[in-house]
Amino acid sequence: MGEMNNLTDFWRRPVPPQADKGISLNPEGCGQCHKDQRRDWKGSLHSRAVGPGLLGQLSSNDDPQFTTSCYFCHAPMTEQSEVVSRESKEGDESFTKNPHFDEEIKRSGVSCIVCHLREGRIYGPPVKEEVRRNGENVHNRSVGTDFFQKAEFCAACHQMDDGYELNGKLLTNTYKEWKGSIFGETMVPCQSCHMPDRRHLFRGIHDPEMVRRGVTFDISHTREQSRLLITNTGAGHFFPTYVTPLVLVKGFILDKEGSMIPSSVKEAYIGRQVSLDLSDEVFDTRIAPGGAFAFDYTSGKSYDMGKLVFEVWVYPDEFYNRFYTAMLSDDSGVGRRKEIGDALKMTEESKYQLYRKELTLDDN
Repeated sequence: MGEMNNLTDFWRRPVPPQADKGISLNPEGCGQCHKDQRRDWKGSLHSRAVGPGLLGQLSSNDDPQFTTSCYFCHAPMTEQSEVVSRESKEGDESFTKNPHFDEEIKRSGVSCIVCHLREGRIYGPPVKEEVRRNGENVHNRSVGTDFFQKAEFCAACHQMDDGYELNGKLLTNTYKEWKGSIFGETMVPCQSCHMPDRRHLFRGIHDPEMVRRGVTFDISHTREQSRLLITNTGAGHFFPTYVTPLVLVKGFILDKEGSMIPSSVKEAYIGRQVSLDLSDEVFDTRIAPGGAFAFDYTSGKSYDMGKLVFEVWVYPDEFYNRFYTAMLSDDSGVGRRKEIGDALKMTEESKYQLYRKELTLDDN
């Protein structure tokens, strides 16, 4: 079989069986030589693509078509699926037990083989010149191709044109958001930020430093009227891009003793909040690349000589938090209550404070 030179063939899913090609399918095997890449990947969400949240949801659903639709991105190798589909002569789809299934490989999620192994060959970006010059060992059957350095490679999972639409907008539209931005126009790909220097970090909304590099905070301030302006200066897609996170913007007054005055609290949200059954879009206040979100706060003369505080909090898993809470409150979470409970705990621990600024009210 010849080399794959286009992404359509490369991302045909489920990826055909690879277990008989003489290459380890386990990321631990790859990590024996690629230690840095394995370490970075292990700390990323790609390594947890098949985590307790997904497992808990699938255990409560006996529809193999639903399961395989999730595996399309979360576990796209044939070896990762308990069942395989087959089409009858009449065009009907049915499912049968997968003889290639490997539980350990399934739980490795989006691992090395998902992006790099096809037809018994290791694919990746072109070898760096210094690596080639130093004669460092590479796979005898490795193939270097430019599409690993293009945003289209990531679009295989981060753009769902055939996915669910709500209020005329796709739930997963990250690639097209990028394509319409200055980053897309100047061909700065996803990898530049999410895989700097080819590191397998895949950092995003869960990483405070990554997010701080993506947005800029500016304050205009008088005694009674203040504004916090949040601008999407560094993300090549909407901030945030998915419906799962929520960003809370908060303003409040501290009295002379440094205690918050409850009646002074004002809050606003940045994000795209949808109902748990995906039937309704509650609001969409996301910031497009280059766009801004203005949070205005009126202090009022009653708060004499106190301090105005602006805070921004990020809840990366806000939708999942609501979703898992609902699952545990009824029978839909009974199948794997432990998994859903573990997933819920993770959503509660992922929040962080992105920004805080104190301003004296007597400033002009």
